[in-house]
Amino acid sequence: MKTLHRYLLKEVLATLALTVGIFTAVLMMGNAMKEVLALVVKGQASLWGVTQAFTLLVPFVVSFSLPMGLLTAMLLVFGRFSADNELTAARAGGISLVSLTTPVIFLSILISGLSAWINLQIAPQCRTAYKELVYNLAKTNPGALLTENTFVTEVPDHVIYIDRLDQNKTDPSQWTMQNILLNRIENGELIQRTRAARGEVGYDAKTKQFTFRLFEAQVDVRADKLSTIFGGTDQTEEPNGPNSTSNDEVSPEWMPMAGGEIILPIAITDLEKRLFKPKLSYLTFGQLKRELKRHGEVINVDSNGSVALAHYATQSPPETGLELNLLRKGEAVGRARFNGQSTPAHLVLEILEGDIQTGDHFAMDRTPLKVQLHRQVSFSFAAIGFTLISIPLGIRAHRRETTAGVAMALVLILLYYAFVILGQALENKPYLFPHYIVWIPVFLFQAIGGLLLWRANRGT
Repeated sequence: MKTLHRYLLKEVLATLALTVGIFTAVLMMGNAMKEVLALVVKGQASLWGVTQAFTLLVPFVVSFSLPMGLLTAMLLVFGRFSADNELTAARAGGISLVSLTTPVIFLSILISGLSAWINLQIAPQCRTAYKELVYNLAKTNPGALLTENTFVTEVPDHVIYIDRLDQNKTDPSQWTMQNILLNRIENGELIQRTRAARGEVGYDAKTKQFTFRLFEAQVDVRADKLSTIFGGTDQTEEPNGPNSTSNDEVSPEWMPMAGGEIILPIAITDLEKRLFKPKLSYLTFGQLKRELKRHGEVINVDSNGSVALAHYATQSPPETGLELNLLRKGEAVGRARFNGQSTPAHLVLEILEGDIQTGDHFAMDRTPLKVQLHRQVSFSFAAIGFTLISIPLGIRAHRRETTAGVAMALVLILLYYAFVILGQALENKPYLFPHYIVWIPVFLFQAIGGLLLWRANRGT
């Protein structure tokens, strides 16, 4: 019996190492790897920097690949175990399926504990450290932000598109560009657009400013936004004059203002704040619990419409930078984030959306925090459900051992993540309790897996 258990555990662990390695490699080939490799290509990251980045990325990726690898490994091992008639021989020797698989089930519990440690603590910390590292590598030359064939939105109040971008070999702070689109945004509205066939861009680290030198350029501005762009009073049209028209009736009129060779300076003094804003996925389990408690308090707001002073009766203020909905009597009426603390009980609240009135009482919507916390915890228990359901399914698929095992693994993985994605998609609808939705596949897999294992043990 012990010999058979050791043999089975050896097979499971060997296959698990292979499947986790494959899933980890596939997931590492995603956007994060492209992000790091882009820095290498542009000469902004050393081999040591790249090694650090990938090392920090591994725990975050493993948090996903570990349960997926366990599911696939169980399906393959028990499919092969059944196909080779080893299971039949064990049963003929008086060993029940439950007795045979008990060490494997205990292994899944241990893996769940490991997964919990990674999900709740290690992965968020490493994710944060990874983003900090990549940003620190990139900010040595913010030209890395100007990616080819991509609409760059990180530059404050601008959207930039560059068809081709080449770094100057003699001066790394200078870049040449081709086919440039540079749009200026004000309060979510496009107010100025600039097109150029070619150009140059440089960055001054002291002033934190881009300087765009554009050739064969054309600058167009909205006629109704001239005063905003150039200052002073817009005298192009009387507001109530005979030729005036409402913006609701016609599209805004664009006026050509300049052409040929032009120079456009763009300050990015708050670039770091914009690029590295906090995300819920960066918070550990303990941090999420603290934020959940802090954001549950009622806020009395003194507001001017865009910035508010929140009277927050707490000695431990919430994480600044987290964007959450503002609730009034349980209904979302706006969106805001804390940007700092003025006094122990007063916090600066930046109103992102909504019309917030002075003296109103609000609470921050904690549902996204709940969804993230429950997702982290529920995901830690996925290994147990995957194990229970994969053992009987792997045995039933023995005639098509490998193909069927992999196919079923992919279907079950997609089903699991469908519920997780659904819960996250509904995080702005607290009345649907989306934080409970992420638990559905966990309990579903455990219940169905337990039933199928019981039936397989009885030989039915």
